[in-house]
Amino acid sequence: MRQITLTVASKDYNITLDDEFADYFEADIKQLLDDKHQLAIKDLLTAFVKKCHENYEQKSELSSILGNINKALTNDKSI
Repeated sequence: MRQITLTVASKDYNITLDDEFADYFEADIKQLLDDKHQLAIKDLLTAFVKKCHENYEQKSELSSILGNINKALTNDKSI
């Protein structure tokens, strides 16, 4: 477990994350927030909207893939 400190609107927030996820989180938040160390509330909101959109796109793509798999399995009479 690793502790990460985020500064939002001049206030520090400490979060504890699993080591592997902490590495991913740090890299992702760095990219989303253009490597800023002091975050304004607007920056945090922008990052949240970006992540929501990314999640939406991934869910849409996954639904499409699952639909294609289902069609392929339905049309394959050998199964």
